[in-house]
Amino acid sequence: MGKAFATRAIAVASITALGIAGSISPASAADPGVTKSKITIGMTTPLTGPAAPGYKDIAPAAKAYFKYVNANGGINGRKVDLKVYDDAYNPAKTKVGTNQLINRDKIFAMYAALGTPTHSAVVQDLNRRGIPDVFVNTGGAAFDNPRRYPMTFPYFPSYIVEAKAMGYYINKTSALKSKRACLMYQDGEFGANAKTGFKAAGINFAEETSYYSGQQLAGFQSQVTTLARAQCELVVFFGVTSATAVLLGTAAKAGFKPTWMVTSVGSDPDIIGALAGSKALLNDVYVPSWIEPIQNTKNAYVKQMKVIADRAKLPWNFYTYYGINTAYVLAQALESAGPNLTREGFVEALEENASSFRSAAVVPMRFSKSSHQGLTGFYMGQYDAAGNVDRLTKYIMVATSSSSGKAKKAAYRPAGPTKKLLP
Repeated sequence: MGKAFATRAIAVASITALGIAGSISPASAADPGVTKSKITIGMTTPLTGPAAPGYKDIAPAAKAYFKYVNANGGINGRKVDLKVYDDAYNPAKTKVGTNQLINRDKIFAMYAALGTPTHSAVVQDLNRRGIPDVFVNTGGAAFDNPRRYPMTFPYFPSYIVEAKAMGYYINKTSALKSKRACLMYQDGEFGANAKTGFKAAGINFAEETSYYSGQQLAGFQSQVTTLARAQCELVVFFGVTSATAVLLGTAAKAGFKPTWMVTSVGSDPDIIGALAGSKALLNDVYVPSWIEPIQNTKNAYVKQMKVIADRAKLPWNFYTYYGINTAYVLAQALESAGPNLTREGFVEALEENASSFRSAAVVPMRFSKSSHQGLTGFYMGQYDAAGNVDRLTKYIMVATSSSSGKAKKAAYRPAGPTKKLLP
């Protein structure tokens, strides 16, 4: 047993002695969710509700990739069975779904659970039970905490890292630095992380306004009025895609035309086009990104992932692309844990082998015993009228999720995909 797991075992034993946690059996070949022929993993995600646009495509995409892997021999001879629970982006439902996945479906690991407020409702219980909690589908910085959450591994960069990267680019671009900058954000940790990152980057906003999850259904007239009255020339937005569509649509109708910069998780052009009536609303909008542009079908990753999506008759958008991509990384992690698959061995494989996992990401991934950060940075992109992202920086901007410290300029050349995109 590795040093990190020895420490975890002592910590769990101490908690159990205090009557706070239930007993956790030592990892063995009999770990739940693993048989000679199958690995069962679980996911909670909004297939319905206000956050469903876009996000509902992640689970079918992951299933399509695992179906492809299963048809090609599986992972160390086992097929992957992904169980999905629709939580409608409601923390109460997330609790119900997580318990169902653990107690009824007997999952080996939780994978790509979506949302900061939703996953915050269950992350402690997953760690208490010793269940691997991998590639959490949110940029909430609190999930990168191996001491508190030793089983939890985020994937994409935190919102703090994203805000630091945005701040770096704004400060280095005179046409943006000279503008009167304002911020709009989703209430909760989403927005709080953004403000932490911008503060660390030295960005001061002339005006700030916010919305609560679900408020986009009622429209953003008051927020747009606030931003227009403040004479904002650059508006940075941290929110989900459905909210981005409402904001851009409301602003266009009001004749409010600032320069926009939006978060990477809330700007899929197909979703915005469907909700707001036109992809062209994204024209000239700045967006950080950590993944190879989706329209670059000459790229080996994009080309092969699109084939998988097309064969499954899935829409080709960011969320489908993202779902296939993270499923591919998960398959590599499971493969690297070896044929005698245990939860302990799986976590050790993540912490020790992450730098060798290949993906469409164009920034480094960092997992270790002391950090579960996941992806570490962004490049800056800008949408054109057709909804394609043009990469503006050849360099990337990397940072940590610390409340201090700015983003730094870096170079990174990712490795190509494995043969046939199999683990």
